[in-house]
Amino acid sequence: MNGGPVSFDSLERARLSPDRIAACADLARHEVKIAVGRATVAVRFSRASAAAAFAERFADMLGDGEPFTVAYAVDLDDEALFWVSPERLFRWPRAISDHLLVFFSDILAMQEYLTTSSDVGFHSAVVASGPILVALVGRTTAGKTTTAIAAARSGFALYSDERCIIQDGRVVPFLRAITVREGGRAALLADAASATPIDARLREMPERGETPIRPSALLGSSAGGPPCRLAGMFMIEARDATPSVERCSLYDVLPELLKSMASADTGLARAARIGAELRGLPLYRLRLGSPSATVSAIERTLDEAYPRAKR
Repeated sequence: MNGGPVSFDSLERARLSPDRIAACADLARHEVKIAVGRATVAVRFSRASAAAAFAERFADMLGDGEPFTVAYAVDLDDEALFWVSPERLFRWPRAISDHLLVFFSDILAMQEYLTTSSDVGFHSAVVASGPILVALVGRTTAGKTTTAIAAARSGFALYSDERCIIQDGRVVPFLRAITVREGGRAALLADAASATPIDARLREMPERGETPIRPSALLGSSAGGPPCRLAGMFMIEARDATPSVERCSLYDVLPELLKSMASADTGLARAARIGAELRGLPLYRLRLGSPSATVSAIERTLDEAYPRAKR
């Protein structure tokens, strides 16, 4: 380990004998199930406190169905093991916190689900204005969460601030806990046009650091909604003094979408899958301004593409 930022790549690949894996699996007695649309994903922890933290992270989407994917997170005092199969086994080579147990388990379980099921996922926030549901695609810290919260403050529903999961042709809510960063919180409160319940909850948060909060606690009835077809995508590319939106083609943004995508497809089938899922949808490049101004720009764009009289 080099002491840099922690990501899933911080884990080491490992191999264990089947007997050793079975013995470690027996230690994972604390199971948490989450509902991803009609599917169920389970993680089994050896540490009860980590299972409780994972359940809190996914409190708005806990499930009880038969799991499609089962991931394991086993703490062995001086190391931790994570796996979904003997071929997909990873090791953290020292003592580990509950936070990292949850972080790695979340990534492993969802990546395994998306790469073995018929669903497709994109790294994006998802918001809906009535039946018009759009994804905000961007890298980590690009501004997806801040823009999504600002949209909810303006009357949009928030389906996710992290993953756009398309299941049977429709986007399903992915209401994992929202991580509100101090910069995003400050930006939202700085341009609040009026005092809303969302602003009040933001003001209650610490000014420094990151604050996780379940979507229903921050957004109330604006969290989630029924599965809906995707109506468009906004590719977040930069920030500016004022926001701007520019129509683009699928060819223009295909490399970015391929990087953002998780699915069972491989090779050229990945590009074909994107073409099939997004066929005919309007795509835009989005430069962010202030949160409220950005949402206004998105609303104007949607009004042009989907006039309210026709919604």
